Amino acid sequence: MRRRLVAEGGRLIKERGVQGAGVDGVARAVGLSGAALYSHFKSKQDFLREVLREELGASARRFLAANATWEEAVARYLSLPHVRNAAAGCVLPAVTPDVARSDEAVRHAFGEGLAEVVRALGEKTGRHDEALGVVAAALGAVALARALPDDESAKQVLDSTRALITAAMKVHAPAPE
Repeated sequence: MRRRLVAEGGRLIKERGVQGAGVDGVARAVGLSGAALYSHFKSKQDFLREVLREELGASARRFLAANATWEEAVARYLSLPHVRNAAAGCVLPAVTPDVARSDEAVRHAFGEGLAEVVRALGEKTGRHDEALGVVAAALGAVALARALPDDESAKQVLDSTRALITAAMKVHAPAPE
């Protein structure tokens, strides 16, 4: 049941944000009462930490497992399907504002998960120094695109960010040996 709660929590949080999903909503989605969730987790923060660990770990694993170049992986991340299907995508754009207002333990779990995503992208690109900037730009673009009412505007944000990341990675490319 704990795994189902974490999986459903991840899906709902990606769709609605931390505040919008709520503990009661997550519990109801798997057929429990809100109080029953606390038989599996000590607190709402404990539950959120577990969801963040799982979701950010999954994002890192997707980067590493993708049979794609870093350019293709970034293009998939910066795509309308990813923007419009938040529940199947990355948790970062959905939770970052809520995590910023959370307790230290939640922010610590978030930081560890973010570092895992950045390491995975760094391995994919071979460019560990720039990976954090790429993640920051990409998650900002996805969050902004999700807020826009139409696909054309969202696509402009995504395309311009992808072009910016690609240009930056080419400018700062290591010299051939």
